[in-house]
Amino acid sequence: MKTNLRILTLAVALCASLALPAIAQDKHEHKVTPKGGRLLDKTEPHAEFVIEKDRTVTINFYNHDMKPVAVTTQSVTVQADAKDGKAKLEFEKKGDALVSKTKLPEGDGYNIVVQFRQTADGKPMNIRFKLDMNTCGECKHAEYACSCAH
Repeated sequence: MKTNLRILTLAVALCASLALPAIAQDKHEHKVTPKGGRLLDKTEPHAEFVIEKDRTVTINFYNHDMKPVAVTTQSVTVQADAKDGKAKLEFEKKGDALVSKTKLPEGDGYNIVVQFRQTADGKPMNIRFKLDMNTCGECKHAEYACSCAH
């Protein structure tokens, strides 16, 4: 019985030690972006999600060297799951970026889903994160766009 308990304890400790680095890395490991937003780096080209002062959202695009890239066939929609209900933001092209036609709901702490399409008929990619507008004490960005590894 003692041997089984020791093996079980060792197995749990080993699993925990393997899982902790992955959990710690996921917390805040985002690249610094030119406009201080959140980099959606799984997109091609890389998309930057920026919440403007008036709570509209701007999506800027960059190549691998973080040089600006003009919008071509990309499209984005954002679903905000706020306390007052869900809000869907549609985007339009303005200059080299996509800008939301409406604003994000007031407050924060709610979930955001960014649906990115490379082309109009392309497969959608969903990127999810929690909206936190508090300022990070280390990098001074909003927490949703935090670039430090705390």
